Amino acid sequence: MKKGTITKRLTAGTIVLGVALASSIAFAAWTASGSGSGYTQAISAQPLTTVDVSASTSAQLYPGGTGDVKIRISNPNPYPVVVTDVSGLGLPVGFTSDKVGCTGASTGLVYTDQTGLSISVPAQVGVTPGTANYTLTGSVAMTNASVNACQGATFTIPVTLLGASNA
Repeated sequence: MKKGTITKRLTAGTIVLGVALASSIAFAAWTASGSGSGYTQAISAQPLTTVDVSASTSAQLYPGGTGDVKIRISNPNPYPVVVTDVSGLGLPVGFTSDKVGCTGASTGLVYTDQTGLSISVPAQVGVTPGTANYTLTGSVAMTNASVNACQGATFTIPVTLLGASNA
């Protein structure tokens, strides 16, 4: 036999032996399995709030008439919400206005709770809360109990918001 043929056979034999040893080592490795628990945590929902939009209201109210209530809802949560109810809070005692002598019962206002709504409010992005503007059409009425001081007044009507995540 020639010297080159012997070298080639030794090299081929070494490769075959190396592959066989490597596969036997991999086959001989121990396997293990088991079970356990993973963990995660939910955030706590932050309350929705309203933002002052009094500058965008228009004069609609008079004794015996009805008007719209405008709201801007602010959502500080990292997920979108749908607001379904906007209810009056502390009425009529909680009503205030920008006119002296026109607060509470003297406003003559009656707010009608709004239910069955579907106001989509986007999620907070970065540090900027998501917001949505909405007009509650015909939701407030003014009775004859309204005092003269309420003429030309802009009213603040406290409300509670009810909504749910909409992800």
